[in-house]
This record gives sequence, structure tokens and C-alpha cells, in this order.
Amino acid sequence: MNETNIMNPNMPSSSQAGGAGYAVNRSMSHARLSFFGSVRSELLKLRSIASTWWLSAFAVLSMVGFSALFAFSIRQESHYDEKGKWMATAMPIPRSVMFQCVSQSIAFAIILISVVAILAVTGEYATSSVQMSLVVNPRRVMFMNAKAVAVAIYSFVLSLVILLISWGLVEAMFAGAKQTPLASKERWLPLIVILGGAVITVLVAEFALGLGAMIRSTAGGVVVFVLIYTMAITIFGIISSLSKHMLWANWCSQLMPSTLVNKFLSGQTGEVEAGMVPKGWPVPGWWQSGLIMLAWAVVFYVIGTLIVRRRDVK
Repeated sequence: MNETNIMNPNMPSSSQAGGAGYAVNRSMSHARLSFFGSVRSELLKLRSIASTWWLSAFAVLSMVGFSALFAFSIRQESHYDEKGKWMATAMPIPRSVMFQCVSQSIAFAIILISVVAILAVTGEYATSSVQMSLVVNPRRVMFMNAKAVAVAIYSFVLSLVILLISWGLVEAMFAGAKQTPLASKERWLPLIVILGGAVITVLVAEFALGLGAMIRSTAGGVVVFVLIYTMAITIFGIISSLSKHMLWANWCSQLMPSTLVNKFLSGQTGEVEAGMVPKGWPVPGWWQSGLIMLAWAVVFYVIGTLIVRRRDVK
């Protein structure tokens, strides 16, 4: 005979509750983790963090502002001759310079987007919410893969939008100016800068995500990222200036992420000034730079995923 809940007759009896609990447990036991659902969850986490919106806004403003500043300075310089005298009629501006304005301005935006990628993983460790995330999704490799896809979607869409906005702004600022057309070897420059710029931003963001998973500290991850992305070139430059036998440092600087990004977006060949690197040492061109940046992203992401998989959550 079923017992009735005396305190609340509307509540199910103990036997009924037990049956309902058994039914829920059976339905839960048949539940399957969905990778698509995990990606949606990670995208929701990115949208729900205030820092994502702030950093994204700063990325848009900084890139648009730098693009406008570069375009304005080039328009002004076109009115000066070789002796620095002002000319009423401006000199023709190479159209490739317009795309250089867009590509050079993305540098600061890439750093801000990468900070968001670092926060995507370190933020959960800082608030201990990673424990609940791993209870919901105990498959840690899937957990990291979902973060990687979410970060890739975020960084690609945001960078593509701001690249298109910057391109439109620079086009408007160069309107009316005489422009020389792109050379035959530069015909792919618009595609490299706009679409390639979004892709290279994704690679840097994935590199930052792996770095954040390795360090698990927001401050530590950001500091190490800035050291690798910006300071490493300066350090190698100082080393190479100490002696002519230290030219290997200049070659190493060609393999650093920021150099790879700049060379990829410029469409440059692998040529450098004579005496800058040891004779016979290969220097990557624009597409080789993209592949090396891909290697940076893959190596750091794999290491970060392995650390998340094996290390206990504290």
C-alpha cells in the first residue's frame, strides 16, 4: 500500500517518487554527450563573459582607428616630394599600400582576441567553474575541442568583420586619390589580407588557447603570450646585435608568431636583407609563414589538451 505524504498531499508518495527517480535515472543513462551541444555551451560561455564584449569592442575600435590613422598619414605623405616640399598635386599611391594599412592595423586586435581565447579556459579555472563543466562533460578532450571550435568561430567572425570594416574605411579615405593598380604578383593580396587575415587570427587564438590550458592562470597566460608574441623579436634583435656570429638570432625571429603573421599578411617572399641571417639559412615566405603559424597553434593546443586531460582539477 502506497504511503501518502502527510505534509503535502499533492507530493507523490515515496514509492511514486522512487519510480519517478528511477525513470529519470533511466533517461539520464541513455543520454549521450553531443559535441555540437558542447560547442553551443562554449559559445554561450564566451557570450556571457563581460570581458569578451569589452575586449571585442576594443579590438574593433583599435583596428578601425589604426586603419584610419595609417590611411591619413599616407594621404598626407603623398603630397610631399623627395625634398619634403608640399605639392598641390599628390603623387599616385600604390593600391597595395591600402591593403598594408588594413593588415598592419590588425596586430593589436589579434592580441586582444587572443586574450579572449586565454580567458576561455583560464577563466573557468579561476572561478572553479571548470569542476562543474567537467562533471557535465567528463570527456576532457571533447571539452577542449569544443572550446577550440568556439574560439575559432568567435575569432574568425570578429576578425573578418573588423577587416571588412577597415577595408571599407580605407577605401573611403583613399577615394579621389590617384592609385596605381596591383602588380601581377600582388593580385592575391586582397584575398590574403581579408580572408587570410581572419584565418591567421584563428591560428594565433588557438595558440593562445593552448597556452592558457598549459598555464591555467589568466595573468600568467597573458604575460607569457605577450612575451612570445611581441617581446621575443626584441630579445632576438638584441642578441643578434652583440656579435656577427649571433645572426642565428635574427633567423629565429623570423619564426616568431608576430613575424609570421606580418609576413603572411604582406604576401612577402622569403627574401631578407643581406647579412641579416646566416648565409644559406632558409627564410619562410608568406605561405610558409602561414604553415609555421599553424604548427605553433597545433603544438601548443595539443600540449594544452594533454595537460587538461591528465592534470587534476584543484
